[in-house]
Amino acid sequence: MSALTLTDHASFDAIRRGMGIPLAVGIGLAVWTAGAPEGLSPSGHRALVLFSAVFILYLTEAIPLAITSLVIAPAAVLLGIASPASSLSGFSSPSVYLILGAFIFAAAMVKTRLAERMTYGILKIAGGTTTRITLGITIANIVLAFLIPSSTARTAVLLPVCLGIASVIGGEGRTRFVVNLLLTLAFTNAAISAGILTATAPNPATADFLAKAERPVSYVDWLTFGFPPALIMTFLTWFVIQVVVGTEERHDAPLAGDAIAKPLSEMGRTTAAEWRTLVIFIIVVVGWVTQGWSKLDTTVICLAGTSLLFLPKLGVIDWADANGEISWQVILICGGGITLGDLLIKTGAANWLAGEIFHGLGLGAAGRLTMLLVVMIVLQLLHVLFIGTTAMATGIIPIVLALAETAQVDPRVLVLPAGMIIGGYPVLMFYNTLPNIMVYGTGRLTVLDFPKVGVPISLLACIVYAICASTYWRWLGMI
Repeated sequence: MSALTLTDHASFDAIRRGMGIPLAVGIGLAVWTAGAPEGLSPSGHRALVLFSAVFILYLTEAIPLAITSLVIAPAAVLLGIASPASSLSGFSSPSVYLILGAFIFAAAMVKTRLAERMTYGILKIAGGTTTRITLGITIANIVLAFLIPSSTARTAVLLPVCLGIASVIGGEGRTRFVVNLLLTLAFTNAAISAGILTATAPNPATADFLAKAERPVSYVDWLTFGFPPALIMTFLTWFVIQVVVGTEERHDAPLAGDAIAKPLSEMGRTTAAEWRTLVIFIIVVVGWVTQGWSKLDTTVICLAGTSLLFLPKLGVIDWADANGEISWQVILICGGGITLGDLLIKTGAANWLAGEIFHGLGLGAAGRLTMLLVVMIVLQLLHVLFIGTTAMATGIIPIVLALAETAQVDPRVLVLPAGMIIGGYPVLMFYNTLPNIMVYGTGRLTVLDFPKVGVPISLLACIVYAICASTYWRWLGMI
């Protein structure tokens, strides 16, 4: 990647951020002075003003996304659309604490090196050819998606492994194998995340909005609906990368076996801390699977499990370890975004927006499958605009929920796949997620590598989820 390319992106980011606040204020004032449109209450109009300004700030990153999310609460109170207590309700949402618990589990997996051991073990079984190595990374992402409930933490574990293998096979330059390996790491990580409730932050946020619409989705429900299409898409993503990018079948590829076997050997036998971490996590998963019988909430089970990680003798981490892995930005974005989404729903602004979209796109005569396809395609296009999937989910899901109500369909029909598309397929641009940024930051990828592979993956995702909706989900009674 040339220095000019990096400079161009820095200049673009500076311009985007510089115009963010004036643009947010200008659009907010324009919506305010235009007055409440027909069918929208005064409180709904004020919520729309807030949403318009926050939406622009999220897109431009004029101020840090976490700070924008914090501003939502006082702005809502000043606009007279929320009390102080209700303006802060999003930060006490179960999904916020589920994400917090996920980060703590990630800290335990990273500190004990259990995740790293499992990764090297999978790669050793996969074999030493370049194609098998990329397939091994794909399988490692699938396994770690259950064990490390954070796509960023999973990337942090796997990226050094990938770079170590790349240095043995491809050297320090840009080769097809290195591009293939890094895109496989980021994109299969994202794709499998769509199928597991705790794998990425947009999933709990989506479940939170569904619960408030009296359509609760448990860990098992999400796994039942979401894991099969996510698993299919994960392997299709790997396949697309092999076709579009390709790889050099190198004669020295078996040398990568040393890069895999050596660190695995240096780790020695599985430690007691690793076993304790694994046992605690299995207990939590059993709790999630049996919550229909126990009636315990997903978040409560998660927090009970994370507390065990800190106990004397039994535990494996301290607060400093956990604090180092917790992304407070993601938590604040989720809390503020849920508050904003609740305001849009309670004031009627979400219903009004959904009605405008419903009639504007001519969905009145459309069937459920057509409507689902339209929603998924629009969401895939919106990925180009958003930096981060958490802000996108909390801003867009309330509108999709209202759209389902306007169309008089079960909210899960549109909201579940919408949440899965948002969290699982941010593959069009390098800035869409932190994992994308991390692999781009290695200097081995160009900006165009992302859409070149991301466009066919995005289209395939829409097709796979549409087929799933018309068959598998129908058999389960969701449609």
